[in-house]
Amino acid sequence: MTLWSLDWASRNTPVIFGRHHVPVTLEISRADLADPHLHTFLAAHLADMAPTAPPESQHALDLDGLSRQGVRVWVARLDGVLVGTGALADLPSDLGDHGGDDDGNDDDELRGDRSSRGGSGHDGHRAPESSHAELKSMRTDPARRAEGIASQMLAHLVEDARSRGVRRISLETGSMEFFAPARRFYAAAGFVECPPFGSYVDDPHSVFMTLEL
Repeated sequence: MTLWSLDWASRNTPVIFGRHHVPVTLEISRADLADPHLHTFLAAHLADMAPTAPPESQHALDLDGLSRQGVRVWVARLDGVLVGTGALADLPSDLGDHGGDDDGNDDDELRGDRSSRGGSGHDGHRAPESSHAELKSMRTDPARRAEGIASQMLAHLVEDARSRGVRRISLETGSMEFFAPARRFYAAAGFVECPPFGSYVDDPHSVFMTLEL
């Protein structure tokens, strides 16, 4: 199954996800990393992740991580209010391959990925082209989960990756029950489990997944 066989909606269209069918019209745009509302949103993401694993197994992005070259960050707004984030980080060709490959609170919404490798989230830094990208900083406002926001953001990120010639998107998420909704979310989108990629190593607290485009 691929992402597109699920008929996931792009922005400005209703989303059918799980048992919910909630029309949500989002504005998805590149992030302004100087936005204080984004700082608050990201701080909440880090706070959510902090209790889930020992420090050496936590890979949630902070603002510095989002500001590095090679990271593209987006925000989703509903009626002007920040309700979601997502990012893609290009992986260098010598780190992006794995295993011989070529290159939330509700069961229906993800809690977030935990990845931290990468580079620049604002338009002033142009990311290098890569055939392999890492999905990062996927988060939906807990009050707006199960409304299809994450699915619209993920569809937008996949569309961006395809347009830039990216051939694979991979991610790291948690192995604990807290992350079970995220793992189901990604599996429904066509991601499959894979070995560690990039600079990751085997870790009982981590699950690695990948989607070939």
